[in-house]
Amino acid sequence: MNRTSKKEVKKERFAKVKTKWRLLFQKLLIGIAGVLLIILCLPLAPPVQPVTTQILGDNGEVISLLYRENRQPVQLSEIPDFLQQAFLAVEDHRFYQHNGFSPVSFFRAAYHNLFVRKGLQGFSTITQQVAKNCYLSAEKTLIRKIKELFLAFRLELHYSKEQILEMYLNQIYFGHGAYGIKTAALTYFGKPLPELNRIEWALLAGIPKGPALYSPYLNREAALNRIKTVLHRMVTVSYITEEEKEEILNEQMRLPGLQNSPKQAHYFLDYALDEAEKILHLPKDQIPGLGLKIETSLSLPIQKAAETALKNGLSPYQHNLQPQGAIIAANPRTGEIKALVGGTDYYKTPFNRALKAYRQPGSAFKPFVYLAALEAGYTLASTIPCHALSFSTDSGIYEPRDYGTKPYHQRNLTLREALTVSCNIVAVSLHQRLDITPTINMARRLGITSPLKENLSLALGSSEVTPIELLQAYTPIANGGRSVPLWAVKRIYNDKGKLIWERKPHTRQVLDPRLAFLITSVLEGTLRPGGTAAVAGNNLRHRAAGKTGTTQDNRDAWFVGYTPQLAAIVYIGDDQNKPLPAGGGSLAAPIWVNFLNQALTDTPAQQFLMPEGIISRKICRETGLLATPECPGLNEYFLFGREPTVYCAKHRRIKLRICTKSKLLPGPYCRDVEEQDFAWEKHPTTTCEECQAPRNLWEYFFGKPFPLFKPKED
Repeated sequence: MNRTSKKEVKKERFAKVKTKWRLLFQKLLIGIAGVLLIILCLPLAPPVQPVTTQILGDNGEVISLLYRENRQPVQLSEIPDFLQQAFLAVEDHRFYQHNGFSPVSFFRAAYHNLFVRKGLQGFSTITQQVAKNCYLSAEKTLIRKIKELFLAFRLELHYSKEQILEMYLNQIYFGHGAYGIKTAALTYFGKPLPELNRIEWALLAGIPKGPALYSPYLNREAALNRIKTVLHRMVTVSYITEEEKEEILNEQMRLPGLQNSPKQAHYFLDYALDEAEKILHLPKDQIPGLGLKIETSLSLPIQKAAETALKNGLSPYQHNLQPQGAIIAANPRTGEIKALVGGTDYYKTPFNRALKAYRQPGSAFKPFVYLAALEAGYTLASTIPCHALSFSTDSGIYEPRDYGTKPYHQRNLTLREALTVSCNIVAVSLHQRLDITPTINMARRLGITSPLKENLSLALGSSEVTPIELLQAYTPIANGGRSVPLWAVKRIYNDKGKLIWERKPHTRQVLDPRLAFLITSVLEGTLRPGGTAAVAGNNLRHRAAGKTGTTQDNRDAWFVGYTPQLAAIVYIGDDQNKPLPAGGGSLAAPIWVNFLNQALTDTPAQQFLMPEGIISRKICRETGLLATPECPGLNEYFLFGREPTVYCAKHRRIKLRICTKSKLLPGPYCRDVEEQDFAWEKHPTTTCEECQAPRNLWEYFFGKPFPLFKPKED
């Protein structure tokens, strides 16, 4: 084979290889194009934008906004046309004409990125900005720009122009922590979008280009110049006329000051988020970005009354933020928590004492002892002696004493009086007579969940509880015997406004309503003369019942009380367990009264309703038996069938005719008699025998011997 033929063979082989590679390359290009086409045709998921979760009060007011990015989405139809046009004028006036890409702008950006190396200097369409901000990272590279372009095509293919513009206006950052146009209006002007004027809309359209530069709160002159630029662009693209531009520039830009995102009732918010976490089965830290709307039970006026009462009540005694305290208020019929305060300053003392302070309740625990006694058959008129007692226990001798200069009353007390004056001796005696267990069972039924020690001092509140569980346990006493769980979250809506959870009422009867009424009638006396909170009660403007609690050395002070509309607890204590300057009656009760007066300012006073099966009888204060006219009496309530049937003998008196001479009951021959008043069982019961029958007519008529005759001596 000659050289020429060899060359032709090589040439032919090369041509075949070249053809093969060309076909392969074409197939590769077709494959890539096919893949890209398939990807382009695949649905593009809506961008995930963190949306602000709103916590609302019972009247729909915003308590708090929780967010990673403070964004409240708005539909395009809710955004005024002028504002939409202002954005299009300065960002992408051909938005409705192009397909999401401007070739000139793209190649200009690529040139700067490759050769100038000073960052992208070009212009991106609104669609590209949505692609970049919602789907990509913030890096400035050619690869990222190509991805941005590809995503822009996909957005234009799968979404309408209106949807893309809505995404854009809800996504962009406006400075001062505001994301999206709705949040920006509230942040800069404190008003919703429809209430702004045109110059304010123009400002909002101009800010995203440089939030730190064009904010009127940071640089007013730059902001005004930016407004002129926006309006000039609107004239250029024929959205407004030159005359309209001048009119707009003469409008007043109303700047009330930056509107910080509301965040109130921080201690309550802790509780509400804990509750929402359990309801949603989600970690609490995920809730802020989900765009939820969480409706709660909180009443802002009542919450503010609680915060003010606690702060004012403690300020005269505080040093270095000690002592501290808590207030919780709830509707006793429904369990709705209307206020919750866990301290005087959340930022300095975030420990939520309302939920987490385990402290001894002192005498505030005593109603559970008395309820157990009433359930066991005692009545409020039953009497228990109050004198020195000594009990032998596993840990030694236990000798309860009462506070004050007189540790014992040295007399019998009715159960009503003993609870009103908070007698320790009677409480321990009752607890011991009941054999301890009924008291614990009663506390458990009503809502105490913390461990309770099976000892005699439990009657005086020696086992630790939290304020919220103590209020929970008082709720059945306040509402007629029904266990109503305390709660904060009423409803939860998702980011689309769809209801995803709603609270269903759940109650159960745990206490005879008649017993609840009997104890309530006693606890009303706590705030009246003779009660442990009588001084504070002088200022009370509503009918209420309650109980003080003070622990040893004044280390804890409590007041738990309620009206038919509102139950509330006040706890005061030093976080280092140091003694307080006063006890429950002097420290906690006045705070409770001040709070209640403010919380129920516009609420008509109500009476506690008497259930069926209650009967009233007048009894003797000292003996508890039916009162005679001479008894120190009072009207007492009883369960029907348990009222006393015997009259008091201690104060019963009787009028009798007696012989003046012998002071005995007159006999048949007593001529001088008189009527006298005697105490029962102290009246004469025998008949006079000193007076004899007359021996002659003179003695018969005159009752004495004839004066001329001297009577014979025996």
